[in-house]
Amino acid sequence: MKRTVQLAVVVLLVGLLGVLAFGGPRKVLVQALKPGLSLSIDKGCGAVYQHGDHLNITVRSDKSGYLTIFDFTPDKHVQVIFPNKYYKDNNVEANTDYSIPGDLLPFQLVIAPPDGEEVLCAVITHKPYDLIPGKVYNFEDIFPQISDRDEATAESLAQRLKVVPSDNWSAVAMCHFYVGKHSSSPVGTGWALFIGVDDYDETRFTGDDSNVYYFPKLKYCVKGAQEMAAELQPMFPTQRMILNHGVTHDAVQQAITGWLSQAPEDSTVLIYYSGHGSRTPDTNGDEIDGYDETLVPWDYGSKHKFIVDDEIHRWLSMLKANKVILIFDSCHSGTMERGVYTARRISTAPGARAIDPPLTDGLVSDLVPTAGSRGTWWKDFVITACKPNESAYESSVLQNGALTYYLLEALKGKGDVNGDGWVTTQEAYQYAANKVPLEFPKQHPQVADTIKEAVRLSKVE
Repeated sequence: MKRTVQLAVVVLLVGLLGVLAFGGPRKVLVQALKPGLSLSIDKGCGAVYQHGDHLNITVRSDKSGYLTIFDFTPDKHVQVIFPNKYYKDNNVEANTDYSIPGDLLPFQLVIAPPDGEEVLCAVITHKPYDLIPGKVYNFEDIFPQISDRDEATAESLAQRLKVVPSDNWSAVAMCHFYVGKHSSSPVGTGWALFIGVDDYDETRFTGDDSNVYYFPKLKYCVKGAQEMAAELQPMFPTQRMILNHGVTHDAVQQAITGWLSQAPEDSTVLIYYSGHGSRTPDTNGDEIDGYDETLVPWDYGSKHKFIVDDEIHRWLSMLKANKVILIFDSCHSGTMERGVYTARRISTAPGARAIDPPLTDGLVSDLVPTAGSRGTWWKDFVITACKPNESAYESSVLQNGALTYYLLEALKGKGDVNGDGWVTTQEAYQYAANKVPLEFPKQHPQVADTIKEAVRLSKVE
């Protein structure tokens, strides 16, 4: 029989201190994220758990190595939940799902007061590596305790991960969740949904044009989603994330029409998507070029179900909030980077490379609001990574998507053009729109603005 561990006593004490400080371990650790490791919880990162709920954690690494999972508690302490008293061997195999507690561990994780935010950070290295210098884990406790405070430990861990020896390999993942009804920040009242997919299933499929397509794995979409969430948290304190395998058509629909529909009329809703984009033949005649733009769920290769622009438009019209900000770090050109890849092309002449029909209208124009079901006009601010016929690039140098990287720079202060201490929607877009083409001349971010007023996104510290 498994032992039940009450989280309020031993595991995962939760609270809001880190949130109210607009910093804390989540904002520090997000800078240390590295691809190659996934960390998820049963309800999804950013979800709300109620008292008495059971928490189950799943980790999966692209390579074999030594795994450590840190828990950053609201009382500013840190503990290690893997390895632990019951499972001291933290050597894990590649491409294998490890569940905690799982079947091997004789305890359960049960949510208990106080309410607030909890942050989990997983680190794997190819060889054993001293992540917290000088720390020897005491396995007399179920979960070894770190003596330093949470933000100091997060800073130390982030710095340590920057100097992993070249003959070693490391990956870092993070997940946060809320317990109970977490309080809103006194600065902002926005609601935000962050969607990121790296781990596409890469299944080949034949398109309507008889070409064979597939969606390869990406590297920095989940990282981008988590970094945006951390940076926007003060103004958008009510957050939810859908990452990797959680990004299905139905999950995104439910998050928008179900969860986001609870945002009050006077709030601002923000939706961020980072992943593959594609296109599909238009079925209702509203596209000049004959194609609808789409977002790509992680399992499209096996399910063949896109998230189509017409659907997104319809879902948004169901929201109570009158202001909606949409950020799409993807492309719909159907050729490169964060768009569909073609495995086989049909040539129009001997030796010629087949060319997809040029796209002339994009996601920006498709999401201009119209009269919604509430009988009022909702207003939006839409940023897309590139023009309809361009690619959205992700960069190993930037360790992010190009649009996301420069939006983050803007939000951290560089976008405050007028020096009033705030970065607005217009300022953030203009900064990124100027910077991206300097690094990627064939990528030009696009915008549509029907809000027609400055919406504050971040306060410059």
